[in-house]
Amino acid sequence: MILTVDIGNSNVCFAIHAEDNPEPVFFERIHTDRDKTALEYTVDILTIFDLHHISPPTITDCALSSVVPAVTLPLREALQKLLSCRVLLITSALRLPYGANVPDISPVGADILCDNAGTKLQYPVPAITFDMGTATVASSLDDRGNLDGVLISAGVRTSLNALSKNTLLPDINLDPPKHVIGQSTIEAMQSGIVYGTAGLIDGIIDQTEKETGLHYTVIATGGLSRFITPYLRHEIILDPTLLMKGMWSLLRIN
Repeated sequence: MILTVDIGNSNVCFAIHAEDNPEPVFFERIHTDRDKTALEYTVDILTIFDLHHISPPTITDCALSSVVPAVTLPLREALQKLLSCRVLLITSALRLPYGANVPDISPVGADILCDNAGTKLQYPVPAITFDMGTATVASSLDDRGNLDGVLISAGVRTSLNALSKNTLLPDINLDPPKHVIGQSTIEAMQSGIVYGTAGLIDGIIDQTEKETGLHYTVIATGGLSRFITPYLRHEIILDPTLLMKGMWSLLRIN
């Protein structure tokens, strides 16, 4: 079995895959904690394994993606304590399943590399992938399957937190809005963030297609994508484990 681990700003995600199938057998997430030690992460991983009746010796390969350097070292150490196989750290120095039209791919984050590896593996190009987490990140593959570039904006929860922190507005749950124009403060905030983000995404798709003259496959992933995709005008594929499938792909070709 193959283990993929993704360290994001908000969550650490774990998935187990069969050797010959990118679709995860299971997918779990825990809160990203920059203060945890390697031992504490070891306990977390063992708990997840126990819940799914996984024995560490059955893991034959492992990939680790991270955008949080402070957590990379303790979590990698935890994995190396438990596993007898290699732990492959995802970076732009690896062999990728796509070329790049950007001048320098080295600053491209591991999450973006994995998202686009998953998109290239499973969906027709050209394609735009939206990863909605702490940031909302759009990246595109051209009609030859090469990385065209990236757009980064504030994420859904990040925007709500900024409103609550910097104004007198309350901290709210991300419930579906009842109206486009809210009839209370909470409804107004819910509508603003949901319809505002949906409008941002629709606009990015429209402008990209206008610039290139191409029609794109559009994929959404990330922990907050399910709150936004029902409100989009464009047809969109919701794939919560896209990044993990991309890691599986990168592990196979490296």
